[in-house]
Amino acid sequence: MDGKIKIFSKTILVIVFFVFSNISYSNQSYSPGDVILIPLDSSYHTENFYYKKNLVTTVMKDNSPYLLFGIPYGTRHGDITFHFSSNNYTKKYTTEIVAKKYPIQDIKINKSSKKNKDLIDRIINERKEIINAKKSLYNTYPDFNFIIPAEGTVTGIYGTQRYYNGKKGNFHNGHDIAAKTGTPVYAPSSGKVLLTGDYYYNGKFIMINHGNNLISMFLHLNDIHIKKGNIIKKGEIIGTIGSTGLSTGPHLHWSVLLNNTYINPLSLVN
Repeated sequence: MDGKIKIFSKTILVIVFFVFSNISYSNQSYSPGDVILIPLDSSYHTENFYYKKNLVTTVMKDNSPYLLFGIPYGTRHGDITFHFSSNNYTKKYTTEIVAKKYPIQDIKINKSSKKNKDLIDRIINERKEIINAKKSLYNTYPDFNFIIPAEGTVTGIYGTQRYYNGKKGNFHNGHDIAAKTGTPVYAPSSGKVLLTGDYYYNGKFIMINHGNNLISMFLHLNDIHIKKGNIIKKGEIIGTIGSTGLSTGPHLHWSVLLNNTYINPLSLVN
C-alpha cells in the first residue's frame, strides 16, 4: 500500500511540475499594440498555438522557438494573463499592461455617406474577400525584423482616435507615410502575396503573409507591381504610393496583424 501511495505522489508532482512549467512571467511592461516574444519549450516548435481561436505566429530566434504575440488594442490595464492553447499543450503568460495616451485626429472626407445597394453589396463582398484571405496559411518562420516600407513624412500613427467629418470612427490601425504619387513601396519583410485589389475603402492594396500568420497590408496605392501568389523578398518594390480609395491625399497606410489583431507596425522595426 505504501508503494502505491509513493507512486501516486510522484505522479501528482510530475503533473504539478508540468502545469507550472507552462506558466511564464514577464518583468517588462507593455501597451496595447505592442509585440511580445514569448519563449517556448524546444519541443513545442511544431505546435500551432491559438489565442481566442486565432493562430499565434511562431518564430525562431537564436535557434529557439517563440510565440510572437500582438497585444490587442482593447486590452485592459494591469497584470494580465494571456492563455495560449494547442492540441497538446496550454501556455500562460502574465505581464503588466500599461495605459498609453493616443492623439486625436479630425479628418474631412469628400465621399458621400449615402451608399446605394450596389455599393453596399460591393463593400460587403470586399470585406468577405479580405477575411477569407487572412485564413490562407503560409507555413514558414517569418523574418520579423522589419524595414520601413516607404520614405516620406509620417502623417498618422497607430492608435490615434479618428473623427471623420466630426463623427467618431475606429482607431487608426496602422502607420501612415505621406509622399509624392509614384514613390516606391518596399516589402518590409519577405512573404507570400495573399490578395491584391482595388476596393472602395482600401483603394489599390496588397496583403502579404510574412509567414505563420504575420500579415501586412498596404493601402491607397497608385500602382501594384506584384500578383496574388507571388513570393516576394524583403526590400523588393511591391507598388507605389497613391491616393486611391478612401484617402485624403497621396500616402501609404501600412497595417500589420498578429493573431488576427492590428498591432503597431513600428513594434517590428529594428
